[in-house]
Amino acid sequence: MNFQKKILVIEDDERLGTTIQNILIVHKYDVCYTNNGASGIQKAFEYNPDLILCDINMDTIDGYQVYRVLEESSILNRIPFIFLTGSSDLEDIRFGMSLGADDYLVKPFANSDLIRSIERRLDKFRTIREEARLGFNQLFNLSPVGIVLFDGNKVFRANHAFLNLISTTENNLIGKKIEAFFDEASFKKVQYKIQEHRPERNLIFNDEVIIISHDKVESQIHLVISEFEKFSNYKLYIGILAPGNKANAEIDNHQFADEIYDLLKHENIKISDALGEKITEIFKQKSLNHKNQKNNFYTKRENQVLCLSMEGLPIKVIADRLAISDRTVEKHRTKLMQKSGANNMIEVIVFALKNSLIEI
Repeated sequence: MNFQKKILVIEDDERLGTTIQNILIVHKYDVCYTNNGASGIQKAFEYNPDLILCDINMDTIDGYQVYRVLEESSILNRIPFIFLTGSSDLEDIRFGMSLGADDYLVKPFANSDLIRSIERRLDKFRTIREEARLGFNQLFNLSPVGIVLFDGNKVFRANHAFLNLISTTENNLIGKKIEAFFDEASFKKVQYKIQEHRPERNLIFNDEVIIISHDKVESQIHLVISEFEKFSNYKLYIGILAPGNKANAEIDNHQFADEIYDLLKHENIKISDALGEKITEIFKQKSLNHKNQKNNFYTKRENQVLCLSMEGLPIKVIADRLAISDRTVEKHRTKLMQKSGANNMIEVIVFALKNSLIEI
């Protein structure tokens, strides 16, 4: 399944905003349009775009303020950001670019200039997205619990643990309706929760269900569902299936997810509440004490950076905790990846746990 690139347009001139939206749709982009800064910030988090076009001169919250808010987010601060403005003043352009914006288009602009600027920035961003996709694929494939991606109706993708759980192969499952592996009561319960889901929460479902394997064997399982990817007219969901445990069915997954989000999203890995919960359960069985880590594979400082990273702390907080600079933290993280043969910090953590390099 090939998904369209997602563009968020924030423009208070509704006539121009609608025109830009139509141009982008013609060029096969999935477009979300909003006409003010406050809504633009909200839509950025909900929509998780591949690129943002934002007008500067807007009432209440202007484009510069939108950029500053999104720049503080470890989720969104790597997304290409292009300012739109009616001003061609050189100082205004310099100020916008000094904030870190990727480009600056002066209105009125030609359609070809708009598309060219977008394509150029998306090409640059594609490498980051590919690295993120590789990171997610590793988590997806190595997970000991079943994971399935579906669009609310049909299965899009499933990992080996899920295929084993329902005793089938990928060829027999992909494109199959999800109701095929639930009993009737469980499917109705899941369907109801998806239909009644409130958009401000990622978590959709957290309860016991009965699943039916390919050979008609019924099993009680604990299922957690959350949104995975959102388009203007399409949603993709992620389901996590683990052995049933009614006593834990009412645990609030957001507490787990919040603690791990910063780490995963710093690596630009798209993560859901449900998957965040499962990963956090692994890391949070016991408290980590970075002062007691004594393995000789990593240096003392590298051990400290690794332990604090496992707590989901962003680089700036780690730097403050250890009284070192952000750049020094980055250097230690790079060294950790080099020593572990890893491409990102998730792989470093998996390597450290697998080889008993971290005491938990």
